[in-house]
Amino acid sequence: MNDEPYGVRALPEMYKEWASTGMVANIGTRIVEVGYGSLVLEANMTADRHGFPTSHGTVVHGGAIATLADEALASVAFTVAEEGETTVTADLKVDYLRPAKPGRLIARATVRHRTRRLAFCEATVEHGHGQIVAEARAVIAYVKA
Repeated sequence: MNDEPYGVRALPEMYKEWASTGMVANIGTRIVEVGYGSLVLEANMTADRHGFPTSHGTVVHGGAIATLADEALASVAFTVAEEGETTVTADLKVDYLRPAKPGRLIARATVRHRTRRLAFCEATVEHGHGQIVAEARAVIAYVKA
């Protein structure tokens, strides 16, 4: 018998399915680390697909950053889900601290608190070298899968 929690065990398999379609494929997300209540995702944001031209060069569009943050927050909530539950974002708040350049972005997410129906989660999005570009918080609801 596997003692690993359901969400921790199931999430990597789900990402394998999602890797070729939809938003996960669009931002090139992959799981770097997954644990009960913690998650690290990596995304490859390109100038062509996610960039926005400015007088200071191309920056990653805020919507792409919000997508990465939302994906990390809903996914980290899933790590503490029970079998038969899935997660949906009920509320999302993103604070942009500085422009992000195209390239490797990392999202680090944690579950702060879980009730029977909700998870309160937080995340940072940073450049691959560690500089934080955004912070996010979400209320994630659990619904029957």
